[in-house]
Amino acid sequence: MPKSEQIMKKIQRALLLFLIVLLAACQVPPAAVAPTVEALASAESTATLASTATLAPTATLAPTLTLSPTPAEPPSLPDGARWLTHLQDDLLPFWDRPEALGDPLGAFPSKRCNDGTLYDAASNPCPEIDSNGWLNMDLDYTVARSRQVYGYGVAFHLTGDPRYLAYAKAGVDYLRQNAFDRQNGGTYHLWDGAQQAWLPEPAFRNPQELAYSLLGISFYYYLTRDPEVLPDILAVKETIFEEYYNADLNALQWMLESNQDANALDKRLVAQLDNLNAYMVLVAPLLPEPEQSAWKADMVRLANLMIDEFYSEKDNLFFLTVNTPADKNLETASVDFGHSIKAMWMIYHTGLIANDAALTAFAETNGPPILEKAYLEKSGSWANGYEKGGALIVDKEWWVYNELDQFTMDFALRDPALASYLPWTTDYYFRYFVDPQYGEVWTTVDGLTNQPKAGALPKAWPWKNAYHSFEHTLMGYITGQQMAGQPVTLYYAYLEKPEESTIQPYFLTGDLTNLSVTTKDGLNIYQAEFQQIR
Repeated sequence: MPKSEQIMKKIQRALLLFLIVLLAACQVPPAAVAPTVEALASAESTATLASTATLAPTATLAPTLTLSPTPAEPPSLPDGARWLTHLQDDLLPFWDRPEALGDPLGAFPSKRCNDGTLYDAASNPCPEIDSNGWLNMDLDYTVARSRQVYGYGVAFHLTGDPRYLAYAKAGVDYLRQNAFDRQNGGTYHLWDGAQQAWLPEPAFRNPQELAYSLLGISFYYYLTRDPEVLPDILAVKETIFEEYYNADLNALQWMLESNQDANALDKRLVAQLDNLNAYMVLVAPLLPEPEQSAWKADMVRLANLMIDEFYSEKDNLFFLTVNTPADKNLETASVDFGHSIKAMWMIYHTGLIANDAALTAFAETNGPPILEKAYLEKSGSWANGYEKGGALIVDKEWWVYNELDQFTMDFALRDPALASYLPWTTDYYFRYFVDPQYGEVWTTVDGLTNQPKAGALPKAWPWKNAYHSFEHTLMGYITGQQMAGQPVTLYYAYLEKPEESTIQPYFLTGDLTNLSVTTKDGLNIYQAEFQQIR
């Protein structure tokens, strides 16, 4: 794109942001809200496919919904109140119900029907699960349970309701008691109900699922600084870096031994990226020395090897698997926007944490152009990625959409022109992703009809449970408040008050302007108020 055209686009976005702020000042309300990845190809990564039976395509039809029309005028930029309403009215009804909590409490189910009920092959064979040859198996996944812990942690973080922290702790306790392999190190990926066994053996575990086993416990540590859980986080991280880093590959390899599903020496982006995303960026600033310095060094190593091994300068995209040169070329490989923009986001925050200006500059330079590739002006929404050969995929997976929004939210704090995307993309999300009847968001939305995609995976399955939709809400609230000129209020449950300099709003930084504590049922709940989020 010519430089003059880039400048003109920035001017246009800046003018639109001015109009958005003006509308907000006039108290123009947000647009009215109205109201699964394809079974074989839509998993957030191939990790699930590598450790389970082959998926059978689903035969479910798309739900028929009455949808609000796309607004003719620019919608409002959502403020924090709108995101809290989304949490309470759209997300929590699906997760704050007995079927979601597990038996015992904390043994969260890895899948549920779209109406929130528990799947049962005999008494409740909902078609979105029953017709899927993988989901109807008696398997429960550590990734799913860890993600649900994260979701309840966010609910507490935004509301201060101790009930959600209790749910999160129950999930943490269950995982620590069952899914952590105390003999061999690391964590199990799943519980096989048919075999009554935790699987797999250490040789067939992968760094992505090991990383996500730490997602929930790490967010719980961020909220509480509970010293009992930190050793488990440190131990699993050490297992990942000591056993999987392969200097010949310049990457964390996929498994320790090959099997019929995967080559142990596969070079996969998610094996690197999701260690940053799931726990390292959040936990590293909270660690004592010497652990903090060691983690920073490993984060920088991951960020640089992702650029060296998985990034295509020609396409300005990160590719998922790069075993051959053809794997890193848009002419011969497909690619989604979600992993590329998440990689940019994590590289940026790694640079901030480690004081590495080259990494932050890389993300600042190359991240926003991905938004230009992904944005669909006609519908005011994000595309999903590219097919092999470069055809745009206009269908939308929830997590890709969330990651594009979140990067934009964060970077708009420093480049206000980027905020011009958000009124449109978030309005589309509220209108078409949210299930207004039972809550949560659909896995996939058809980019041509704006309807939930026929045959897609359900709203709760192992790689979807709670995480992305709740992180999207948390980031939306924090940045929405800042862009509206309002303070950000978040809740913590520290066992002992930490140094105030370490109390920050998630991945971001802000000025802590007020900190108060109340005690409820023996729990110290800290209410923190931040301003100048950046």
